[in-house]
Amino acid sequence: MAYQVTWADLEARRNRGRIVVGPAEPGRPPRDLRPDPRRDHSPEWSPDGTRLSFLGRQGPRDQVFVAPADDGEALQLTDFTDGVFGASWSPDGRALAVLAWVVGDPDAVVDDPRPPDGEEQARRPPVARVVRTLNYKRDGTGYLDGRHTHVFVVPADGGEPRQLTTGAWSVEGVAWAPDGRSLAIVGDAEPEADLRRSRRLYALDVEGGARRSLARDLLISSPAWSPRGDLVAFIAPLDDEGGRLERVWVVPAAGGEPRCLTAAFDRSVAGSVMTDMRGAHAARLRWSEAGDRLYFLASDHGVEGWLLAPPGFDPARRHPLVMQVHGGPHGLYGWSFFHEFQVLAGMGFLVFYVNPRGSDGYGEDFRMACVRDWGGRDYEDLMAALDQLIERTGFVDEARLGIGGGSYGGFMTNWAIGHTDRFAAAVSMRSISNLVSEFAQHDIVLWGEVEMGPRPWPDSDELWRRSPIRYVREMRTPLLLLHGEMDLRCAISQAEELFGAMRLVDKEVELVRFPGESHDLSRSGRPDRRVERLHRIAGWLGRYLLDRTEAREEAAAPASS
Repeated sequence: MAYQVTWADLEARRNRGRIVVGPAEPGRPPRDLRPDPRRDHSPEWSPDGTRLSFLGRQGPRDQVFVAPADDGEALQLTDFTDGVFGASWSPDGRALAVLAWVVGDPDAVVDDPRPPDGEEQARRPPVARVVRTLNYKRDGTGYLDGRHTHVFVVPADGGEPRQLTTGAWSVEGVAWAPDGRSLAIVGDAEPEADLRRSRRLYALDVEGGARRSLARDLLISSPAWSPRGDLVAFIAPLDDEGGRLERVWVVPAAGGEPRCLTAAFDRSVAGSVMTDMRGAHAARLRWSEAGDRLYFLASDHGVEGWLLAPPGFDPARRHPLVMQVHGGPHGLYGWSFFHEFQVLAGMGFLVFYVNPRGSDGYGEDFRMACVRDWGGRDYEDLMAALDQLIERTGFVDEARLGIGGGSYGGFMTNWAIGHTDRFAAAVSMRSISNLVSEFAQHDIVLWGEVEMGPRPWPDSDELWRRSPIRYVREMRTPLLLLHGEMDLRCAISQAEELFGAMRLVDKEVELVRFPGESHDLSRSGRPDRRVERLHRIAGWLGRYLLDRTEAREEAAAPASS
């Protein structure tokens, strides 16, 4: 057994990770795969079980390593300037298919020819970026600068990588055929791909690099070639309509019509349960050894709401409460861990979180109920759930209610305080405030069109009507805005717009910006910034919802610990 351990190194101000190998024999202790790693992750066993491949930070970027499973030194297989994205063993264990960042569109960037300025820099910022397509940036990666992920085959014992795909498009998934002669890959190499949400499934010849299309016009991901070699499975919704469930498909490897296997299964086959340790489960398909069955995780019905009580909770007293709203909007709360919730409960708050309409896990109609209707029935569900909790329990202090959320949850926080005065404090993280201005700013423009509403040109009325900033004069709740300056999913201009509007109409508002951080600040941001984020949330809610003694104690807590 091999597994990945990650931790936050606050002194070094970076996230670290190591691979641990646990022996099958009882009584033997587990051991680290290699000593003193910077950030090792994504272990994969070789087909014969004698070696492990993994990604490890070398300089400023991840590279591919292979190490003996029993003992011995790890061998670095790659040295790509812009790093690697993933690696997969060939069936015979002699090679790995590697997805690496390389220049695919040299006309999209004018690189600075000088060497990097320090070991933490892969290259200097370019002289100029030339943008001709919508997909020129990616949250968590940054501006792509003409770089795309392409397939290389690398000998497992070391040697020169051999590139199989090229061009101004990216490969986003790879699976070997059982004979090792072909790869199933996902991407869109055709012109105008940035104007389509769909992707293609190709069969790629490993020897010559020729590719042929197996499936198209679907939002394809997670390819998996059957052990018999006759079918390729993949995940995709039935069509491009917003909120559709992800489903399992198969297509003949020799060519033919794709067939959906889970059309009657009213659950998503992609894990959507959220936590601040990660966004959601990566969707993966597994074939049975006989090649006659497929296995996958699915988000199913669960409890619709959770309430965390503080230590020493006394139901005879009234307590302050913070309502949390998940992102997505098709995310899903479940039995998962959130640092933020535990911090707030530890301060004395009740923490209440609910899956309103639009959440995953309750079928496709439920999931699609908020599409192009953000702030509609989803908002009604949240307020109704809060009303029921207050009525049924009797221990919630209605004068000390708070609300918070990130991404779509940040949108809903902004929306709520423009439509009710019931909250005494609000925290909006990586949020959207103006659906009109955000429409073409983020890194998933086409997703926004099917989820948020129609293009605002020439008529912006529908998006403007559902933009929280439109209701800024009705906002009376003190608002804390938290945003990463390199958030390319929900642009920081969204926080800037709402901050400026509230300040100009004399509302109580504060904006905290985190340099260099993406949309995933709370999950994978620099450790000291993640801690600072928690202190800001705790301090703001403590100031307005706790009594003065409790608030003073929280404000006195050092922000660097």
